[in-house]
Amino acid sequence: MISFISNHTLESIKFKFLILYLLNVTDILFTIFLLSTGLFLETNFLMEKAVQSLPTSFMLKIVLPAVLLLCLYIRMKKANETQLKQSNIIINVAIAAYSVINLWHLVCFLLLGISH
Repeated sequence: MISFISNHTLESIKFKFLILYLLNVTDILFTIFLLSTGLFLETNFLMEKAVQSLPTSFMLKIVLPAVLLLCLYIRMKKANETQLKQSNIIINVAIAAYSVINLWHLVCFLLLGISH
């Protein structure tokens, strides 16, 4: 696990981008489902209005991140060793943050199951 986290090769970063993207997609899917129960509120003030519209949510959380991550990956092909190391740290932090968010969603699903 430590070697995966510290690995900053372009191939490793490509895989981490995929993980980050999947965590982002599951975040919006979990959010939309939990909001549909009427028992949960969106706590991210930046997404509060966006989640009220499925097309907007889709664009902001599925299409836009895919395009941005693809652009970043293409640009990173020209990155030097230092830039790859720095990017790896940022990507690892983003993966950790989205992992916590998705874990919280799973806890909410458990609470939802317990309350019904």
